[in-house]
Amino acid sequence: KELLSGTCFASASRGGPALPGLRQASAASSIGLDAAHGTEFQDNATDDLLLRTPAILGSLALAVAVWLSSCGEVRAEVAGLMSGKTEVKEEVTGFADFAEKGGAMSVDPACFITSCGKQTKECFVEDSRCLKGALCLSRCRGGQDCATQCFAEYGCKRLDAWLNCTVETKQCVSTPASLIDTSKWFTQNIPKKQPNFDPASLQGKWFKVRGYNPKYDCYLCQPNVFDYKPGADTLQADVQLRVERLKSGGQWQNNVKENLRISPESMQSTFVAKGEIFGLSFDEEWYVLAGDNDFKLVAYKGKNLQDVYEGAFIYSRTPELPGGVETKARQAAEAAGYVWSKFCVVDNACPVQKPVREDAATLGWDDIPDLIEWFAPGTFQKQKDFTGAYK
Repeated sequence: KELLSGTCFASASRGGPALPGLRQASAASSIGLDAAHGTEFQDNATDDLLLRTPAILGSLALAVAVWLSSCGEVRAEVAGLMSGKTEVKEEVTGFADFAEKGGAMSVDPACFITSCGKQTKECFVEDSRCLKGALCLSRCRGGQDCATQCFAEYGCKRLDAWLNCTVETKQCVSTPASLIDTSKWFTQNIPKKQPNFDPASLQGKWFKVRGYNPKYDCYLCQPNVFDYKPGADTLQADVQLRVERLKSGGQWQNNVKENLRISPESMQSTFVAKGEIFGLSFDEEWYVLAGDNDFKLVAYKGKNLQDVYEGAFIYSRTPELPGGVETKARQAAEAAGYVWSKFCVVDNACPVQKPVREDAATLGWDDIPDLIEWFAPGTFQKQKDFTGAYK
């Protein structure tokens, strides 16, 4: 009762005015965000109440979360709430590093509606799977493996669009910019590239058959297709991968388009890559370390808003690495300082996928803390045993 009393109703953002048009729902009306203006909640008395129940619950949950975030520090006596927030002062490399050190993200609750109203409505009100995906990510607190499982189960274009708007473009949720420092990432421990690499040698279809970083390089079914026009300064890459769906079964297929700019010979990298995955853009440097017509050994370093990362992989013209080619690839990898036993074997069987029935996601009371975390980060303790798969 204490949470529902006092003056919190008077404000809908910390230190700011109340959100305009925030109304109480009645049994005869449903609440929805105005997609055209992105700033108002509108009644729609003509909708069938039973058919609109998921939308009503989503809207109410969104309204409650924004309202709760306006209340400032929530009393620690409430079970499960944090007694205090950790202030991170040291430099971090992104969201994941910041969360790992106990930091609570900066948030502008009104931004979700005033700047990203259309995306928030589509995800939180119209699409229960998108909403469940957002809640899953909230529970992960930036963990890469955990987040990957959330996308495998609930990933969709609406979730990508919502994250792109709220996290990257409009920065409704952000890490203090003064703390992020990735300036040294591309200046230290740089692999030595193969000199005078011919980008035309990558033309066509290759398979990732070995990967060094288990978080990024060991996905299932990884054919990559390169398109190079002679004399061009860029190379287009169509990267595919699959992730096991731990709960619903099957595999989640993801396609990533990358633009690889060919680096001058004087630069440390072979290519500079840009692309977007999971709604967030990334920047990478690729270093082709060795290879011939049968294989390529490639290392990389990258960054996005979530974190910095690095790894290596081996391309082959065939889904599996032939014995004779493996000998050459292993020699090249070990000469570059890699431990061959640490490379995973990528499964490129790529079986035909059965149609996945994506029913509406089930939302429960245990999802409420995850929703509130988007609007009031640091309110609840992290569930350290959560891996991205709901029981």
